[in-house]
Amino acid sequence: ARVQDGRIAAERAAAGALPPGLLRDGVVIDPDGLARELRKLFAEHRFPKRVRVGLATPRTVLRVIDLPPLEDRDVRAALLIQAQESIPMPLDRAVMDFQTIGLVDTPAGRRLRVIVVATERDGVEPLLEALRGAGLKAVGIDLSIFAVIRALRDHGSANGPRLYAQLGDLANIAIAEGGVCRFNRLAPQGLATLLERVTESQGIPPDQALALLQRTGIEPRGEQVHAGDRAVRDLLTRTARELGSELRGAAEFYSTQFGSGPVATGMVAGPLAPIPGFVEAIAAASGLELTCGEVTVAKAGALLGVDARLAPVASGLSVGELG
Repeated sequence: ARVQDGRIAAERAAAGALPPGLLRDGVVIDPDGLARELRKLFAEHRFPKRVRVGLATPRTVLRVIDLPPLEDRDVRAALLIQAQESIPMPLDRAVMDFQTIGLVDTPAGRRLRVIVVATERDGVEPLLEALRGAGLKAVGIDLSIFAVIRALRDHGSANGPRLYAQLGDLANIAIAEGGVCRFNRLAPQGLATLLERVTESQGIPPDQALALLQRTGIEPRGEQVHAGDRAVRDLLTRTARELGSELRGAAEFYSTQFGSGPVATGMVAGPLAPIPGFVEAIAAASGLELTCGEVTVAKAGALLGVDARLAPVASGLSVGELG
């Protein structure tokens, strides 16, 4: 991808389905198996071997920490002290990074606001092992939702807080202002749980379960359907309602805790976004104005058949920083 007219535009994209059992909740559990799949994908499409990768796991947390005004060289040392109370994991087993936002007025006076991200080292090392096994070199590790925000941030109005949701195996929810992520949480209502329930109830493999979800969608009013499809549509409807509640809760929490304006709009992308009626059902349940986020393309045919709603993570990661 490249930056084009102030937006990230995909120049070439490809995707491949992973066999079951390589990852669980975004964490690599079979590094050798993932390495084989990555090696095939990169060889087939002749992609560069230097990569940036994204994390989206329950083992990763984002916190906003306010520090006394400090020089840049003193921020990390101060964060290590403050993070002991804010980060729910032993820091000696964590990988931590931060970004300073600037000085803000608080009830305690002027403070330096810092966005801190930490993840368990045990979740990163198997991923790096898989990359090495595939002959790839990681030049950066980022949160997947940061990449989504970079890829979609210029779509629509940029005023005030905006919600972003990447609907993958888990639902990764974030709220950003001015393109900077200030809040992040994961919700369990994702593709992995849906596929598991459909494969069990219908007795079909995961690839057929995904095709069934995409074909069936959420029922338009008055349509007659078969019992099997009805069960799938009921499952999708329940999931959309639960996910809408998660989005509404995130928006309300952010506005209350951070004293910001109301979160009224959002962008949704990821594997669940193309399912007919799904985003509309989430919007109705959340009370938010939601639209599907599609990555901008640099030229016709750039996505090589990949749905534009599936590409924001890869596009945002490949650029790294929009600037």
